[in-house]
Amino acid sequence: MNLRQLFVAASVLWVAPSALAQTLKFKVAGVDRTVTMHVPSSGLSKPALVFVLHGLGGDGPGMQSSTQMDKVADREKFVVSYPNAVGGTWDYASTKNDYTFLKAIIDTAVARYQVDRNRVYVSGFSQGGGETVYAGFSYPDIFAAIAPVSSVGSGAPAPKRPIPIFLTFGTKDLYTPATFMASVASWVKIDSCNATPVVTRPYPATNPSSTVTRLTYTGCAQGTEIVVDSIQGGGHEWPNNTATKVNNSEEVWAFFKKFTLQHGAAGVQAVHPSGSRPLSASYHAGFVQLGGVDAICHVGITDAKGAHVASATASDGRFSLPSHAKGVYLLEVGGKNDRRSARVVVP
Repeated sequence: MNLRQLFVAASVLWVAPSALAQTLKFKVAGVDRTVTMHVPSSGLSKPALVFVLHGLGGDGPGMQSSTQMDKVADREKFVVSYPNAVGGTWDYASTKNDYTFLKAIIDTAVARYQVDRNRVYVSGFSQGGGETVYAGFSYPDIFAAIAPVSSVGSGAPAPKRPIPIFLTFGTKDLYTPATFMASVASWVKIDSCNATPVVTRPYPATNPSSTVTRLTYTGCAQGTEIVVDSIQGGGHEWPNNTATKVNNSEEVWAFFKKFTLQHGAAGVQAVHPSGSRPLSASYHAGFVQLGGVDAICHVGITDAKGAHVASATASDGRFSLPSHAKGVYLLEVGGKNDRRSARVVVP
């Protein structure tokens, strides 16, 4: 679905006037949808966007209250989105309407708050954690990293490429530790990480009363990482007790901010020789616009797997790339000793 089709499918109808807590209303597939947005009142400069998805039967305001993610956002200067599922139930097992909803929120956040598309993340609790896994794995070119909480997200389709994942579970959760770790093992395989994690017990090491054990899987493909927080005796929860556990909202953000679509699982970081002009690229309505190039230049186009897929000649830095060619592409210009590259997303 291209951007024009997306806005036809889900259009913003109303915005509340509050400076910090804003309610946006959309219509997706004929159904009214709402989301609570928390926007810091000052200090924003191309901020990140963090989705926080509620569990079964919950709602956005409930997650806003229980996670206290707003406090982290105000300090770290990012925007938080708390969407509401239809009837309190996410639809990842049936249709794509929820993903149309999330993508429409992203487009609106970019337009209203100048959110950085390279720093869009999704976290969720319980069934919202399952939605998180499906969203991240289905759209690794949109979400830079994911963080399911109290959810194994079993049955999710494998992503087209590795994606950073931060997972939190209690040993007395609805899922047994064996079931949870079986899912972790599958994600370790997907991200091509070292099978043996670095173990920190207790975590953080500065708190001897902590019941949290952290497993960090390193050596993953494309700079990704998998981090697992196991809470001894923990239940089905979003932990926030720092006396014996962790503030999960702080931990989620600390993980997210290490990754962007240009660094880590979901993309390739732009490179350019010292002293040359950096290359930039953007896509809109079938055309790619390059920045930092001469009037006419030759462009090599590589897909996310590293395969050369096409070549093009850009006139005034512009060349066509049809919307049906969805995905993330690496564009290269210049010769062997002056090669520059930039990433572009075709939604």
